[in-house]
Amino acid sequence: MSTVNKFAEIMAKRTYAELHEIVVKLRNEYEPEAVAAAEAEVARRNSAGEKIESKENIFRTIKKSIEDKANAPLQIYWKIITLLLPGLLILLFADDLRAEGYERRYKEIWRWFFYGLGFYIGLLILLVIGAALFA
Repeated sequence: MSTVNKFAEIMAKRTYAELHEIVVKLRNEYEPEAVAAAEAEVARRNSAGEKIESKENIFRTIKKSIEDKANAPLQIYWKIITLLLPGLLILLFADDLRAEGYERRYKEIWRWFFYGLGFYIGLLILLVIGAALFA
């Protein structure tokens, strides 16, 4: 007479990390049948090639994605828009970028804002000089 472990279906729904924790750390807090089902599920998944990712690797991946986001360059079309239309809306957009973690994009928008401001001030100076010369 073969008995089916009543916890097998429950353990099959758990993540590998949860199963590993039950088998290694929490085995005294679970019924022996539940631990046996967890061990069987871990063995089944190990034979299928699923492995637990260490917390260190997870943190390293998260840290790398945050660094990648902070170092993402500003797209060329934003540089052109900021150069041609330097204004308050662009600076508000820059603040949103900084709040979302795009530090490099924030700094580049400010740089291109000043390029655009310098362009228009230079153009204004040329117009004033031109008007004075031809007046």
